[in-house]
Amino acid sequence: MAQAVRVGKRYQIVLPKKVRQRLEVHEGDVLLVEVVRHGILLMPKPKSYTTDLAGLHREVWQDVDVDEYLKGERKTWQR
Repeated sequence: MAQAVRVGKRYQIVLPKKVRQRLEVHEGDVLLVEVVRHGILLMPKPKSYTTDLAGLHREVWQDVDVDEYLKGERKTWQR
């Protein structure tokens, strides 16, 4: 969903309405800006990194018995 925006006199841009709605960006929100290979990456700053990262890579642990895994790890500590 690429859309063109114009850079204003004070180097400001206006986010198109569809972009604001899709990303749920509101007036006063903070955006993160990163220069990438051939452009700029602009994204909303998470309100809470903890909430934003919760459950990340959950599928990695799907087939693992957590209690057994922890027992094995703790045994290595006692050496």
